[in-house]
Amino acid sequence: MTTMTLTETGTRQRIDLGAAFKHGWRLFIKDVVPLLIATVVATLLSIVTVGILAGPLYAGLYQMVLARVKDGKEPSWDDVFGGLDRFWAYLGAALFLVIVVGLAWITIVGGVLLGTIWLYVFPLMVDKRMGLGEALGTSYRMVRENGFLEHLVLVILFAVIGSIGGPAFLLTAPFTIVATMAAYYLADGRGEELEKA
Repeated sequence: MTTMTLTETGTRQRIDLGAAFKHGWRLFIKDVVPLLIATVVATLLSIVTVGILAGPLYAGLYQMVLARVKDGKEPSWDDVFGGLDRFWAYLGAALFLVIVVGLAWITIVGGVLLGTIWLYVFPLMVDKRMGLGEALGTSYRMVRENGFLEHLVLVILFAVIGSIGGPAFLLTAPFTIVATMAAYYLADGRGEELEKA
C-alpha cells in the first residue's frame, strides 16, 4: 500500500510518520553492519579532520541508503567515501547548515523550524545532485506540501533520538539517516520504491 497518494485535487496527502519509521527501521536492520562500520569511519575521520570530512562522509551514508532503495545494491562500509566525488558541495552544505541552523538553535524554536524546512537538503543533493540553493528551496517546498506539522514532529523525534549520547550515537546516527531517507522517498511520492527495497 502506498502511503503517499494523490487526491482528486492533485495535492499530496500528509506524510505518514509511522511508515517513515517502519521503512527506516526495516532498511536499517537490513544493512546494519555496513551502516554501523561506515558511521564509525565517518565519525572518526570527521573528528580527526576537525569536521572537514563530515559533510562528504555523511553524504556517503545517505548514498548507501539511496543505492539500496534505488538499485537494490547491498552497501559496503567503504561506500561511505562515495560523497567525496562532490567534496566541495557537501562541505559547503554542511558548513552552511551547521552555522545557520546551529545559530538558530540558540532560540531552540528557530533551530527546530530551520531543521524542519531543510530536512531534505542532503537527500536532494545526493539523489538529484542539486546544488545547495536549489536543495534548500526544494526541501522547503516538499515539507510544506507534505505536512509541515508532521515534519516538525519528525525532526523533534530525531532530536530526541539524537540526544542519546555516548556510544549510542553510533546506532542513532545511521538510523536517523535511514529514516530521513525513508521520509524523503515518501514526501517525494515514491513510497512504492521503499516497499520494494
